[in-house]
Amino acid sequence: MVILGALVFQLGVPDFNSPRQHYPLPLLIIGGFLVGFGARMANGCISGHGVCGLANLSLRSLVATGAFMVSGMLTVYIVRHVLELTV
Repeated sequence: MVILGALVFQLGVPDFNSPRQHYPLPLLIIGGFLVGFGARMANGCISGHGVCGLANLSLRSLVATGAFMVSGMLTVYIVRHVLELTV
């Protein structure tokens, strides 16, 4: 139902969202693998650690959230400034 709602919205307002395109497929595959690997290694995803874990004052979740944030910042830097894939 959510996908259908998004499709109807996109058909009604086609210029609302312009997704990025032309990223190399191997880079997307590697990125997806790293996200899954990182979530498995941290025993949870960023939303689980960031919302539930930090609300429970978990030191482990604080470290995991910090690691997710730093790796996200490094990824943006590498993609935009080193690989120059800005679109």
